[in-house]
Amino acid sequence: MRLMHTKLPDFYQKAIDAGKKLRPETEVEIRGLESFKTGKLASLRVGRVEKEIVEITEDPDVDKVEVIILPRNTETNHTVIIKGISKKDGKCKKAILESMYVSSPGEDCELFDVEEIDDRRPSL
Repeated sequence: MRLMHTKLPDFYQKAIDAGKKLRPETEVEIRGLESFKTGKLASLRVGRVEKEIVEITEDPDVDKVEVIILPRNTETNHTVIIKGISKKDGKCKKAILESMYVSSPGEDCELFDVEEIDDRRPSL
């Protein structure tokens, strides 16, 4: 499994390195994963994203690259964990599990003024 997945911090570094590969002064901004403390991504997809970042920077007018990660399904189901912690010993006394749907903006919110869109996503 190790070779098939890229750790989240490694993804950030690979995206930044890809953005600065042709011109080190290129600014790279990554958004959408701020709430993830840890995680793994499919290495094949990470490699594709790296190549696509380099492709974007081939345009000499590009000074900044934004990498925005959004849920493809804009309404996702999440588990909510509510924990009661004791001040005395710091141990969890009780936990309740609940579920909650979270609706997030779709990609159209990020693409409203884009001149050219090349959609390389596989079909759902």
